[in-house]
Amino acid sequence: MKHCLPYIIVSIFMSCSSLLASELIEVSRVDNRDIVQLYFSFDKAPSFSMTVNEKRINLVFRKTQPLPDLELFEADGDIVKILPLPKGNEFVLSLFFRYKPQYHRLSKSKDDKIVFEALLGNQFSKSYKDLADKLKGLTVLDRSPMDSTNPYLLSPYTSDWMSFFSEYESPVVIEIPLKFSLIPFPVIHLLPVKMRGDRKILSAEMLELADRGHWKQLAHQISEKLQIEPDVRRKKMLALTYGEVLAKANDLEGAFKQFYLLNEKFSEELIGNFAGYLLILIRAIHEDPYIADLEFRELEKKISTTNPLSPYLHITQIEIALATSQHKRMNKLLLQDNIALPSRIEKIRKIRQADYWFALKQPIKAYVAYGLLNQSSPLLQAQPYSMYGNCTTLYGQKRYQESAGCYKQLSTLPLTKNQKGLVQYRENMAKLKFQGNISLVKEFGQIKNTLPDSESGLRAALKEADLILLQDKNRSRWALNNYIRVSNSSILRITAEEALFKQALIHSMLGQNNKSISLLQRLLREFRHGNITTTAQALLIELLPQEIKRLTDKHQYLDALVLAKQNKALFQKNWISSKYLVDIADAYGNIGINNEAQQLYLYLIEIVPIDQKEQFYLPMITAAFNYGNYALVENYASQYSYNYPRGKFDDEILFYRLQSLIYSERIKEALQMLPSPLPEKIYPLAAVIYYRTENYERSVSVLQMLVQSGSPLNQEELIMYGESLFKTENFDEAEKIFLQITKENPFFDQSLYRLAEIERNKGQDKNALILFKKIVEKGTNALWQQYAQKELLFADAETRM
Repeated sequence: MKHCLPYIIVSIFMSCSSLLASELIEVSRVDNRDIVQLYFSFDKAPSFSMTVNEKRINLVFRKTQPLPDLELFEADGDIVKILPLPKGNEFVLSLFFRYKPQYHRLSKSKDDKIVFEALLGNQFSKSYKDLADKLKGLTVLDRSPMDSTNPYLLSPYTSDWMSFFSEYESPVVIEIPLKFSLIPFPVIHLLPVKMRGDRKILSAEMLELADRGHWKQLAHQISEKLQIEPDVRRKKMLALTYGEVLAKANDLEGAFKQFYLLNEKFSEELIGNFAGYLLILIRAIHEDPYIADLEFRELEKKISTTNPLSPYLHITQIEIALATSQHKRMNKLLLQDNIALPSRIEKIRKIRQADYWFALKQPIKAYVAYGLLNQSSPLLQAQPYSMYGNCTTLYGQKRYQESAGCYKQLSTLPLTKNQKGLVQYRENMAKLKFQGNISLVKEFGQIKNTLPDSESGLRAALKEADLILLQDKNRSRWALNNYIRVSNSSILRITAEEALFKQALIHSMLGQNNKSISLLQRLLREFRHGNITTTAQALLIELLPQEIKRLTDKHQYLDALVLAKQNKALFQKNWISSKYLVDIADAYGNIGINNEAQQLYLYLIEIVPIDQKEQFYLPMITAAFNYGNYALVENYASQYSYNYPRGKFDDEILFYRLQSLIYSERIKEALQMLPSPLPEKIYPLAAVIYYRTENYERSVSVLQMLVQSGSPLNQEELIMYGESLFKTENFDEAEKIFLQITKENPFFDQSLYRLAEIERNKGQDKNALILFKKIVEKGTNALWQQYAQKELLFADAETRM
């Protein structure tokens, strides 16, 4: 059945005459290969007719109006336009077909639905009408379009599975943190000369210690100088520099205190701004860049664009935005042009512009932006994050030689062992593109041996095994053992998935399809949205028919069925022959996956020959009912009733149809559906229908028939039986029934109430009051407790009078 989408009837129909006799409640569509059936449900079936004009067919329903919110199916490639038209007291539905139908009719089903049926035409049916007539209505064109979702068509490896070992690359993401740009030491050199004074604050010896990185020794000298410096202005400069040196000496606590005190004491001065900036920068680098971001924004309010600190604050905020993935803010800051940037800061800004495109996963723009930079620039080569972005974009653009050189340069920067291992792995992968396989086996082996259980080591182990296998297929067992080791050792899903698939692929090469299928099923369970899912499905699609045939040839039918059920989705999507779909559909129903079962039975009805369709209606309706989709039960039952007026499953399908109507609170419709005489199977449902429509005499009659048939009444049927007897004033029999109702019955309070009324009817008012009191004190149903309470109050009032 094609998916129905909303097509709301316009409100113009709401103005139809109130004298109209019929109301159109629902329209459902069923597509059965090249046959279209439309089922029109009315509160009362109207008279109808049909007019035809080539590709347009008008369905005319007299004295009819549709529900205001009636939904129609949407047009598609067969019925290209649907036009509802008001014509006086008639409702007309115009259907425009792409090709003139070869056959059509409008008729009334035995359940009072109006059914339109058409055999679709095609581009050949007009030119070869005689041929179509000879085929007795079968369409000339067999539509079997290519399924663009089939993994076997999507995977690039199906024509040569060995190419997977040489061509497949799992994505590599190296988490390299951003390195913030620092103000050149000492920061006081940015301050105006009038603030620093004429004489140099730091001696040549101090500057030499800074050049050599002897920060602890320098901190000691500055501390001593601070103690004896008499000039307040110079003392401020030394204090700021002291904090800066402490930070470089990794005495973060000391630096933090120094900057904090300076910022607090001189918050309105430039020296305080610088201290505040360095204080926040320490937090950004060593604590939390998100908190630092908020603090930098506050600091920005105090800093004018002419402040010597402004360019550094600006570039730091760009880097903070990058570190916290605030890409919109980063772009806004990059485009800001109201701050004069020194040459060095401008170069850093251009690097961050390239980093922005890289972080945004815009490889072309990142490639261009990095390409505009000076590749030998010390600023670029000192930034691991930017170097990584540059190397990655070069690799992505297949500039493998340049990429290999870039990764080599990146590996010389301060990195963790695993980061360095991954960079070296990536360098070798780039070399592999232009150097060939043999020369790099050793390099991958070195990474594997150096970092055996790291991500880089496991990736290198996979590639080493690939290269050796490609050189010598006889090493497949050795390669298999290596793939097993990686899949068992890897905590990274991406490498575990790759290793698992390569095991499956080797087993298939060795003719061990059962082992390969088992591994593929495991892979698809554990990596449902993995990088190799499509290719794993493609290999499974190739191997399953061979394995199922092998099992059936050996008469291992149960194993074959289990295997087919385990991969039911592949059959259901028609990616594999539908030979085993019936067994799979039965299995769905047996294990309670009813929605899939009814969909699969519907699919079978669409594809099997016409003489085999009837057998699938009952299990399809059963599955739809068990799933709770009562509207579908009604639609399917109507289709069955129309297509098989004297079908062999009439009673069974009527049973589910009546149950669906009852559960949908369409009791009056269910009453109209009851046949005469009643089949024994539907006695319980008939009792419910008669009871719910207050036809208590018939309810009693049917329940008595049910008892006579030997079926004991359940608690719900007992309360219906008792109520029906009570309503027909058969109090003695009603009392017997109500006494059979247990406390576990949700209608127990109701039965007590009726017993009380029966007692009162006998003149036993005391007994009645005892029962009313029992309901009030021990009952669980608030409504019947309320009724009983009123009876007690009324009795009490009578006593007082």
